[in-house]
Amino acid sequence: MRDAGWRTWLGAGVGALLLTACHTSEEETPPDLDDVAAATVTLEPGHCAGVVVEDGRHILTAAHCLRNEDTRVPLSFLGGRRMDGSAVHVDRGRDIAVLRLDAPAPVRPLDVAQALPAPGEQLVFAGRNDRPDEPQQAVLERLGRCPSLPEVPAALFTTIRGRPGDSGAPLVDARMQVVGLVHGGAACRVAAPTAGLAEVVAQLSRRGPALARQAPPPPR
Repeated sequence: MRDAGWRTWLGAGVGALLLTACHTSEEETPPDLDDVAAATVTLEPGHCAGVVVEDGRHILTAAHCLRNEDTRVPLSFLGGRRMDGSAVHVDRGRDIAVLRLDAPAPVRPLDVAQALPAPGEQLVFAGRNDRPDEPQQAVLERLGRCPSLPEVPAALFTTIRGRPGDSGAPLVDARMQVVGLVHGGAACRVAAPTAGLAEVVAQLSRRGPALARQAPPPPR
C-alpha cells in the first residue's frame, strides 16, 4: 500500500474526519493515497502530470503543459495503461486546463474541494505516477499572488519539494480532495488553486464534448 507510512498523519483527528465524512456510507470507503496515485496521470511524453476528477471523464492539469496547438493529449496511468484526452477548457491566466477522456478512466476519480484550503493546513503531494518517490506531507504556508499567475489572487504557497515535470500534479487535503495543481515546481513551490472547478467539470459533462469549449471559466 502506497500510504502505509501515512497512517500516523491520517490517524486521530484526521482519520476520524475521513471516517465520518457525510458522503461516506458503510459500502463506500473514503479515498486514500492509493486512490490519489491511481488517479494521477502522466502527460506523454512525460513532461507533466494531471489528475482524474469528479465524473471520471475529465482530467485537470496545468495549462502551461499544453501548447496552443494541442487538442489531443496522450496520457498514461499507473501500471502503464494509456488513454487519450482532448483539451476542452484552457485558462492560461489561472494555469488550469481540463481534458476530456475518450472513455471513463479505469480508476476512482477524486473530488475537487469546493473551497480554498486555509494557511497552515496540511496537504499531501503524491507526485507523479511514473516516479518511485514517496508521498510528501506539505503545509500551505500562505495564500498570495505569484508573478507567473497574474489572474490568481490566492495562489497556494506550499512546502512541497517539487521536481521538473511535476507541473499539473495534484495536491490533496485530508479528505483526499484536490485543492491545487503544481504550478511552480522546484522554482517557487506554488500551486494553482482548483476551487470552483468542480462546477466547471459538471457543466462540461452536461454539455458534452461538442459544446465543451463554451463552458464559463471557474470563479476567480
